[in-house]
Amino acid sequence: MAETHRNLILKGMAASEGIVAGPAFVMTSVRLPIPRRLLTEEQAPEEIERLRAALREAVSELEEVKKEFGDRFAKEAFYIIDAHSLLIQDQALWAEVEQKIREGRINAEWAVRKTIDEWLKAFASLKDDYLRERGHDVELVCERVLDKLVGHQEKDLRKIQEPVILVAHDLRPDQTAQMFFSKVLGFVTDTGSRTSHTAIVARSLEIPAVVGLEQVTRVVEDGDVIILDGVEGNVIVNPDDDLCSSYLQKKAEWESVNKLLEEYATPPSVTQDGRCIQLCANLEILDEIHFLPKYGAEGVGLYRTEYLYLNRADLPNEDEHFENYRRLAEAVAPYQATIRTFDLGGDQFVGEPRLGGATEEINPALGLRAIRFCLRRPEVFKAQLRGILRASAYGKIRIMFPLISDLNEVLAAKRMLQESMSELDREGIKFDPELLIGIMIEVPSAALLAERLAEEVDFFSIGTNDLIQYVLAIDRVNEYVSYLYQPLHPAVLWMIKRTVEAGHRAGIEVAMCGEMAGDPLLLPVLIGMGMDQLSMPARLIPKVRKVMRGLRVSELTPMVEELLKLSTVEDIRNRIKGLIEKDWAEAYRMEPGKKPDLAGVFLCQKSDQTQ
Repeated sequence: MAETHRNLILKGMAASEGIVAGPAFVMTSVRLPIPRRLLTEEQAPEEIERLRAALREAVSELEEVKKEFGDRFAKEAFYIIDAHSLLIQDQALWAEVEQKIREGRINAEWAVRKTIDEWLKAFASLKDDYLRERGHDVELVCERVLDKLVGHQEKDLRKIQEPVILVAHDLRPDQTAQMFFSKVLGFVTDTGSRTSHTAIVARSLEIPAVVGLEQVTRVVEDGDVIILDGVEGNVIVNPDDDLCSSYLQKKAEWESVNKLLEEYATPPSVTQDGRCIQLCANLEILDEIHFLPKYGAEGVGLYRTEYLYLNRADLPNEDEHFENYRRLAEAVAPYQATIRTFDLGGDQFVGEPRLGGATEEINPALGLRAIRFCLRRPEVFKAQLRGILRASAYGKIRIMFPLISDLNEVLAAKRMLQESMSELDREGIKFDPELLIGIMIEVPSAALLAERLAEEVDFFSIGTNDLIQYVLAIDRVNEYVSYLYQPLHPAVLWMIKRTVEAGHRAGIEVAMCGEMAGDPLLLPVLIGMGMDQLSMPARLIPKVRKVMRGLRVSELTPMVEELLKLSTVEDIRNRIKGLIEKDWAEAYRMEPGKKPDLAGVFLCQKSDQTQ
């Protein structure tokens, strides 16, 4: 054991909560050597058949994993393994590989590696962290196929005899699922994010995990003792007795808080003086729908549909949209789900220009994206609209248009929706004719036009992540100006208040689905403004519900008027913190006998929300 590894703290991302300690079991992170061979024209068909045999073997292997595990673990793992199985059978992906074999006269392994690298380059160029992570699934699937082609045998995690913490460069979802039946206490990886499929499986199986550590496999050796902190995203290598003691205490405190929050994982979400405010979940991908009852989500306030367009070289058709949204509607019942239509730009399609998107833009965040792209490409938009409408016959669904900046955009989107309704009606296909229509308020012009826009829709949903950026003219992922990203900026609060008041004057519901919605420190402000629904990562709901039950609307409404008279973020923040310490301490207290931990009030991680 190297002395430099004593008390070494590595920073990553908390992918699945829990605090565990144990010896490290390091899986090798060496990339497989890929042989390169040139073929004759006569050899190409045989090489293509070798590729297809590897694909069949990979699919069969995944089916065997599902069959062996049976119904002994969460459905999320099944769905994600199914997703990987479908990707292995994706004709567009492997047609590219076969084309390289045929036209380039190269062996299958080399053709697969070249295709992976091209797709990963395309995904890496995406601006959105969540969307960029989807390229990771393509890589995992292709690496599985490469294993078959080069004859590589991986370790069976179920054969580990003693309790360990797994250290790896990366893991596939089926490998994560194997841990449920092994001695693995938790895992840490160089790569990944909270939205990776591996992280989703870990959370469903309640296996603590920290990902995105970058070089953990180079630092940690077999047998090193490590503490895995899946709450804050830290890994401590070879801790001394003092660090071990402090983490034992932290583990006990975390378990105490979790036990308390279990009491708040059941609706309703109501203030002390009886005001009900729906607490809904933001949903990244459909595989996560089964987590929602655990946290007491009262529906889905934002379902991001962008995932349907990724990991593929073609566009999803109407039937694919329909099946996806039907599953959502049936799973979320008896609650409702709000489906946000396509919110990508032409620059964010993998496989451009085959999909006919926009040419490269200097500033895509302000360019042809979201509703602008949809109105320019009606055939893309209408396939999604018809899919949503057909699914509306199977449960409570409402539709929401993103990045609205002008009344004409709302009217044009509604016309396309009406055309889709008329088409389905003529075809005798059922749908909900009373489907509610909403818009995202995330552009300053929409907030300023809120009174006029409210006349044309059934609800507003405030997307604060973009709204704050546009109001304050900052890029929150730019390290030089991210400090200016201030939800409590007076201009931001005025925009939100104006939107809520305009919506309520028109008699429509006003929701919020941005990062602000899941921050307990901001909850008194949002309740005081009259918000009807808050949507956030599901895991935040119990804590927000607990705080909500300790607040009174009668006190919060006048407090908001007082806050809006203040001129700086610091004054507003200090006023809220003062009220928490003086009047709402019990609402914010997470452990008996302790004062509220104001430093830990800000719960949201930017990786959770990509508005």
